[in-house]
Amino acid sequence: MALAEELREAVGSLTVFGRSDARARPQTLAAALAFYPAVGLLLGLVASGVAWAVDQGCPGFAGAAGVLVLAALSGARVSRALAAAGALGLSTAGLAFAAKLWSVTGLPAPARTAALLLAPMLGRWAIAVQCYGGMPAAASGPAALAGRARFREFGIASVTAFAVTLAVADAAGLLVLVAAALATVALRVYAYRGAGRMTERLLAAAAELVETVVMVAFALLASPHEPGAALARGPS
Repeated sequence: MALAEELREAVGSLTVFGRSDARARPQTLAAALAFYPAVGLLLGLVASGVAWAVDQGCPGFAGAAGVLVLAALSGARVSRALAAAGALGLSTAGLAFAAKLWSVTGLPAPARTAALLLAPMLGRWAIAVQCYGGMPAAASGPAALAGRARFREFGIASVTAFAVTLAVADAAGLLVLVAAALATVALRVYAYRGAGRMTERLLAAAAELVETVVMVAFALLASPHEPGAALARGPS
């Protein structure tokens, strides 16, 4: 029963399918963080599947279709949270969306599938990492999860994210994980040393930043001038 509640909260917090229960206990909301990467992976499966289908008829639009599906399935919650921060947040959301489109548009099919599959998973993993340790910014809402994640949530989320990334991207997955981890740590340092606390907008920014960094990393790895190009393209 508890596991079902945690899964439901993870889905409700990250997707358009349902909504988080305001009456849920704080412990349940925090425990749901363990399944954030798994929910992100499911979003990526749908997005990569749509991209594959579009690729059969309109290859040039396959990557864009995948990115749009990701935004739609998540209810554009991350972008809306950033946009609420004003002109700077709106510009950041726009730049991130443009970077995603640029990244996946030119990718060969195997690398595009990997990027769309792993980016939302690692973006949601970043939220779990930000909530492990630290101080909450509010008594309720998403920012209240900061500091509530236990090692259980951090461990399950990390094992899921790392294992899937390495299984899907093999050696290139190591570079992708390093890029995602550096982006996550950089934003965490800014949150606690710059802003002084973790906020809902910074949690949203963590997901958006890492998702974008992962897609850009795949685009760079797929470049014919990069040594990791063959890995990013997949087997010929």
